[in-house]
Amino acid sequence: MSQLGTLPAAPAQDMQSYLEQAVLLGRRAAKHGRVCTQIPALSTVPHDKFGMAVATVDGYKYAVGDSSELFSIQSLSKLFSLCALLRLDPEAWARVGWEPTDSGYGSVAELERTSGQPRNPFVNPGALVVTDRLISLTGDAVSATADLIRDSAGIGSPIVQSDPRVALSEANTDHRNAAIAHILTANKKLANSIDQVLTQFFAHSAISASVQMLADAALILADRSETPQILDVATVRRVNAVLLMSGMYGAAGETAYKIGLPAKSGIGGGVLAIMPGKGVVCAWSPPLNEVGNSAGGIAAIEEFARLANWSVF
Repeated sequence: MSQLGTLPAAPAQDMQSYLEQAVLLGRRAAKHGRVCTQIPALSTVPHDKFGMAVATVDGYKYAVGDSSELFSIQSLSKLFSLCALLRLDPEAWARVGWEPTDSGYGSVAELERTSGQPRNPFVNPGALVVTDRLISLTGDAVSATADLIRDSAGIGSPIVQSDPRVALSEANTDHRNAAIAHILTANKKLANSIDQVLTQFFAHSAISASVQMLADAALILADRSETPQILDVATVRRVNAVLLMSGMYGAAGETAYKIGLPAKSGIGGGVLAIMPGKGVVCAWSPPLNEVGNSAGGIAAIEEFARLANWSVF
């Protein structure tokens, strides 16, 4: 039996065919979702947009649909801001936690119960602590996150940047994260001002990128070589473990069961999944399912993983 990461690569024409088949299924599933209204600036995104891309550790790239179109990455930025922090401080886990939760990504009650200690970096309390720490270390969590994406994807231009319209739209409507920030501050978990942390959190959530860029950028989490590039091997392993348990929030168990890959989603309609030793698949489809994940993106990645035989199990 082949070991993880040593499965033979599918021929290029097969990989492209898998993507095309996955998108067809994903488009059908997207019809049952609804575009995000939580952030007013995202409510006008056309519901029929659909892009999908794959990047492999041996340098091959495949794409279909609106794969080069920029979209608001939203909570996908939590993954890249975490990687930006771990790039500078590999021991930051003690601040942000690594345990799964069944209380939702924006639970105030759970934060109260844990005396302000976040459960993991993908719930909003953990992401705010990541943002705060990045501000302390770099002065600018937004630039640190965007730079991590650019560096990982090999993008030389400043095309990966925050959309101020989306950031302001979120800032004007998101009272829950303000409450979370106050609880964190009351428990001495934030070193910087609440306004600064929230402003930069909303701004890096509003970064725009394409599925092609994100697939390329997330390859750092699929690379199993012993030669550290941006993140060391132990850090990559830990990030993937926490992604598998917590990256999809309440749907993490279902994602592990149906897809079998560490994955992260965002309410902008983006979803990406990591196959250690093989590559990354990323999809974008704005309509969301009942738990806030891309209805079409989840379905498409599940189908691609099935066809390509991608699973960590």
